Amino acid sequence: MSKRTIAGSLALLAPPIIVIVATLAQPTLSDDAASQVAALTGHRGAMITGAALSSIAVVLLIAGIIWFALALAPRAPRLAMAGGVLGVFGLLVVLFENGVAAAFPAIAGGLDRIQAAFVLDRIHSGAAITALGPLSIIGDIGLAMLGLAAVKAGAPRWAGTAIAAGALAGGAGFATGSKALVIIAFAVLFLGLLQAVRTLAASPAPRLAAAGAKAAAVS
Repeated sequence: MSKRTIAGSLALLAPPIIVIVATLAQPTLSDDAASQVAALTGHRGAMITGAALSSIAVVLLIAGIIWFALALAPRAPRLAMAGGVLGVFGLLVVLFENGVAAAFPAIAGGLDRIQAAFVLDRIHSGAAITALGPLSIIGDIGLAMLGLAAVKAGAPRWAGTAIAAGALAGGAGFATGSKALVIIAFAVLFLGLLQAVRTLAASPAPRLAAAGAKAAAVS
């Protein structure tokens, strides 16, 4: 495999593992302001570590999705490009939300619990978060589309199903604050992506294969 393929594969496969570690580290995934303040007060280090790992995973996954979409484009151009654009857009929304949440530890540390909960609740109900929050599901839909594109590229149906199911279930897990669902979903997503990467590595893109065949015929 080329260095570009190795880097893209790592950027795509590392995030699910990082998200699982981040989820295990954080005592809660709840969006409830009081629960977040309690966690930030009693488990400040764990919450900050989990949030930092989550942001790292998002940045890596953006790079991984771009590589994945480009690798699938010769085989399933429409699905690959649409899935890549939607996936990146949805992850940018998540990255924005993570950036807002980065201020939560300082808020919880500088105010008493009641005041901190009030401020966090106001942030959660703010216009930007309220408007952009639901758009994060677009990223899950984008990943699901890339799963379909992977099947068209030759990956087993179970791999495409695992990518789609893992992405959508992971989004549902974060929306409901279910740590168990998030962990299971991202484990399934990892398995699907791993098989898709193996398929791409084992079979050259149509254009490259055609070029190789032409070169062989000339020689």
